Amino acid sequence: MKNRTRLVLPVVIIVLIFAVSSCNLPFKIVPNEPTTPPPPITTTPSFAASTQPPVEPAQATPTPEKTAGLADIVPVTGSVLTWIDYSNFVYVPAGEFTMGKEDIRPDEFNIAHKVTLAGFWIHQAEVTNQQFASCVEAGVCSAPNQEQGYPYWYAQPDKTNDPVVGVTWSQAKQFCEFIEARLPTEAEWEKTARGTKDEVYPWGTDQPNCSLLNFNKCLKTPQPDEVRSYMAGASDYKALDLAGNVFEWVNDWYGENYYSESPASNPLGPAEGIYKVYRGGGFLSSDVDVSATSRFFTEPEKHSADLGFRCVLVGDPTKSTTETFGQPCKVLGNVTQLETQPTFTPYPCEPASVVGYCELLGGKASYGVDIRQNGCMNNKLNNMTGNSQPLNCTVHQLQSGGNQYLCTFPGMAQGITVDVSYCHSYSAQPVALKCPSGYKLDQTSKLCELEYSKLPGPPCPKGYLDVPPNGCMPINDPNNGGCPIGYYSVVSPLTSVCMPINACLLSNAPESCVNPTCAAGEFIDSAKGCCASPDTPNKFCSGKLLYNAEQNACIGSDMFPHECPVVKTKIPYCPTLTPTSTPTLVPQQNCYCDPKISTFCSLICD
Repeated sequence: MKNRTRLVLPVVIIVLIFAVSSCNLPFKIVPNEPTTPPPPITTTPSFAASTQPPVEPAQATPTPEKTAGLADIVPVTGSVLTWIDYSNFVYVPAGEFTMGKEDIRPDEFNIAHKVTLAGFWIHQAEVTNQQFASCVEAGVCSAPNQEQGYPYWYAQPDKTNDPVVGVTWSQAKQFCEFIEARLPTEAEWEKTARGTKDEVYPWGTDQPNCSLLNFNKCLKTPQPDEVRSYMAGASDYKALDLAGNVFEWVNDWYGENYYSESPASNPLGPAEGIYKVYRGGGFLSSDVDVSATSRFFTEPEKHSADLGFRCVLVGDPTKSTTETFGQPCKVLGNVTQLETQPTFTPYPCEPASVVGYCELLGGKASYGVDIRQNGCMNNKLNNMTGNSQPLNCTVHQLQSGGNQYLCTFPGMAQGITVDVSYCHSYSAQPVALKCPSGYKLDQTSKLCELEYSKLPGPPCPKGYLDVPPNGCMPINDPNNGGCPIGYYSVVSPLTSVCMPINACLLSNAPESCVNPTCAAGEFIDSAKGCCASPDTPNKFCSGKLLYNAEQNACIGSDMFPHECPVVKTKIPYCPTLTPTSTPTLVPQQNCYCDPKISTFCSLICD
C-alpha cells in the first residue's frame, strides 16, 4: 500500500504540468480495473502457391494476471510506442465498436454487429522490406517469394521502406513472433481502420482518391509505395496504410457465417478452416475493395505482389512491473548533411556517357565501348557488363575529373548491339554523425552508446525534461528518431515527452524488475544493463536509412545507387582500308638526283 501511495503522487504532478496547456491530453490516469486482453495466438490478388508447411488451427492461451503500469498512467489514442525492433506501434483503447455493415446482398457475409475489444498496440504502418530483412538475416524468417511479372522489390535498395510483399500467412506469423508480437485478429484490424466513429474508410467518409491512398493504379508504375506516404489517410488511431497500398493478412480463419455467430467480446475467428482472411485493398484495387469492412480470403500458403501484413503486440507491456524492454548498448550513428564541403552527391549520379567506338590504330581495327563518368565527386563505376558478360576495361583519367573506361568482352565485334550495365561507387568522405535519442557519440569508435540504462534524476541533462517526482523523461523529437526503445510518446501543446513503458526504467525501479528483454540475436550486458550484440552494433538502420559499411553508419537511401543503369549501344564498323598506289618516278629532262638529301633519291626539278 505504501508503494501504491508513492506512485499516485507522481501522477498528480504530471497532470498539473500538462494541464497548463491542454484540457484533453492523450493519456489519462485510471484505477487498475481488471480487463481481459485477447490471448496470444499460436497460430482477389493473383496468388502463387508456396511450399510453406500447413498451418495449425489457432489456439488460445490463458489470460495472464494483470499487473500495474507506471503510476497507473495508461496510453490512449495518439500514443506511439517504439518497440525493440525500432518499429512504431499505436495504441487502440479498449471499447465497443460496430464490426461489419448493413447490406442487402447475401454474398457479403459481413453482417453489422457489436464487438468489444481489450486495448492493444498495433503497428502504425505495414511491415517493411527492411524490417522483414532483420528476421531473414537472423535466420528465423525465409525471404519473401518472387512474384511473376513484378520486380523483386525486397532486394532493391530504394525499396527498403516499402511494405514487404510475397509473403505467406505463415511467413507473416513467423515475423510477428520474431518481434514478440502476433498477427491482428480480424476484429482488431477492423477497429483500427474504422476509428472512433465506425467510419467507412480509415480517414472518414470522403471518397477514395490518390491523395488518401495508393490504389487503382495511382502511381505511374503500379506498385507498393513507401509506408507513411499517405498521412491524410490515417485512421483516428494514427494508423496508416489501412486502405490501399497492399492487402494485409490477419490471424483469423475464414468462416462464411462467422459474423452471425461470433462472440461479442474479443472474437478470434473460427477455430479451424481452409482459408485465411486478409483485409485492406492493394495498389491495383478499385474503390469498392478499399473500405474498412471489405473482407477477402485465400489459402494461407498463397502469396501475392500486393499482399503484406502488420503485427499486434502480445499483451500490453505498459501493464508489467517486472519486465524491462532493454535498449541496445550501442547503435549506429546517422549521417547528417554537412553545411560545408565536402558534401555528399545524392545518388544516382548523372548517367554515364556510353558509346560504341571503332578506329584504326596502326592499320588495325580497335573497337569496344567508351564509358565516361564525371561530375560526381570522386565517383567510380563498377560491376560493368556487356550483354551480361564482365567487361574488360582500361581506365584513363579525364582532365575534367572522373574517368574514361575503354572496355571489351569476348565475342565483341563490329556492328553488334551491346547492353551495357554499370553501377556507381565512390570513396566515402568525412561525415558528421548524429545519435538517436538517449545515446551519445563515442569519438573513438564513432558509435552511439547508451547514456543511461535507467532514467536520470534532476538536474536533467540535455534532451530530457524534469517530470517530478519520476525524474527526467526523454524529450520526444520526431526529427531525431522519436522516442527511444521502451518508451511511448505523451503529447501536449506545450511539449512532448517519452514515457517509459513501465516503472522498470525509472531510476528507482522496483526490486521486482527482471533483466531486459532484448531483440533476437542480442544478449544482456549485465554490467551496463543493456542489450549487446555479437556484431557490435547490429547493422540495422531504422526508417529509410541504410547501412553503409565504409562509414559504419546509417545514411539516406538517396545516397545509394537505386539501380544499375543499362544502356543499349552499337559498335560501329571501322573505316574501310583503301590501298594507296605508289607513283612510278619517270626521269625528266633537267632533273637530277641529289644523294645528300636522302638515302632515297629525291627528284628536284627545275
